Amino acid sequence: MTTQRDPEDLFEGGSDRAAYVRQMFGEISHRYDLVNRVMTVGQDQSWRRLAASQIVRPGDTVLDAGTGTGDLAFACLDAGASRVVGIDVAGPMLEQARAKSQKRRVDEVSGFSLGDATRLPLPDASVDAWCSAFVVRNIPDLPAAFSEAYRVLKPGGRLAVLEIPRMEPGLLRPFARIHFRHVVPRIGRAITGHSSAYRYLPVSVDHFLAPRELTELLRETGFVVTQVRMLMFRTVAMHVAVKPDLGAPRVGATPTTDE
Repeated sequence: MTTQRDPEDLFEGGSDRAAYVRQMFGEISHRYDLVNRVMTVGQDQSWRRLAASQIVRPGDTVLDAGTGTGDLAFACLDAGASRVVGIDVAGPMLEQARAKSQKRRVDEVSGFSLGDATRLPLPDASVDAWCSAFVVRNIPDLPAAFSEAYRVLKPGGRLAVLEIPRMEPGLLRPFARIHFRHVVPRIGRAITGHSSAYRYLPVSVDHFLAPRELTELLRETGFVVTQVRMLMFRTVAMHVAVKPDLGAPRVGATPTTDE
């Protein structure tokens, strides 16, 4: 079991947050899907399908970074991908994904394997789409991860990120903070028996980027951000972006929309 510690300590200089995240996700892998369904009232699967529909074209090769139990990878296959590469740092999460793949008799997933989003084991310009769901908030070196995404995408390749962003001041923020700080840890602990994983979640949200900051980071990496969509009372953000062809015009993000 991961060492019980104050999650705030994980964001101090010199802390090995990556090691904590790897072990923590391994320990909650057996109940990860159930917690997601409960906390999102079953909407997390529809968000994955939405993200996949925005970036996958028939016949695409897709990289699912931080694939976890594989739900986004399967959504990409359902959207028409011919091949999905799923990587994750937590072995037990990948075991869950492989079990699902066998149950679904899916052959198009090119192995669920251990891998780091900041050091992808893929050649330059080798995939049509890159995606992640509730992963990038846990990557200490996010600029490196987006740079790797840019490297492995073909010109014109598409990127989708689903994440829980830091909420900026507004009417909903106090209610969201109460939910993440007090309700989420209780739900997570009750279902998984893990006392620190879901105390880490709200702290990681507080230390993450607001949607406009994530948009700017993607642009700084070289992407053209085409869509920023806010979901579930603005507590979840979906960013969609494109790696431009040489000479392609750069355009801004479309206005955010609520659902």
